[in-house]
Amino acid sequence: MLDAPNIMKMAQSLARHSGARQAQVARNIANSDVPGYRARDLVEFSEVLKGSPRGDSLRTTRTGHVLHSSFEAQYATREIAGQASPNGNTVSIEQEMVRGTDAKSSHDLALTIYKSSLDILRTSLGKGR
Repeated sequence: MLDAPNIMKMAQSLARHSGARQAQVARNIANSDVPGYRARDLVEFSEVLKGSPRGDSLRTTRTGHVLHSSFEAQYATREIAGQASPNGNTVSIEQEMVRGTDAKSSHDLALTIYKSSLDILRTSLGKGR
C-alpha cells in the first residue's frame, strides 16, 4: 500500500551497488598474484539506473545455469583494461585502492541520502529527531 519514496529506493540501490563493487575490489586484490587473472569491475551505477541490458537484472543463458546466491550476482561486471604483468595478471593494487575508496564514498553518500530522507519523513509526521 505505502511504498518507500523513490529517493530511498535509489539510495538503497546505490548502497547495494557500492557493496557489490567493494566485494569485486576485494576479489581482485585477493587474486592479485594468480597467473592470468583479469581484473574486473562492476558496470557504473548510472547504467544500472538507466536499465541498461548490462544493468542489475538477473539472467541466465541456459536453463542449467545457477546464479550465485548473494546480491553481487545481480550486477554485470566488465574486464578492466590494464597493463598485464609478466604472468598475465592485470590487477593493479593502486587502482584497486582507488576503486575501493570510490566504492566507500558512494556507500557513504547512499547512507547519508537515506538518513536525510528518513529524517525528513519523521519531521513531516511530527516525530522530530
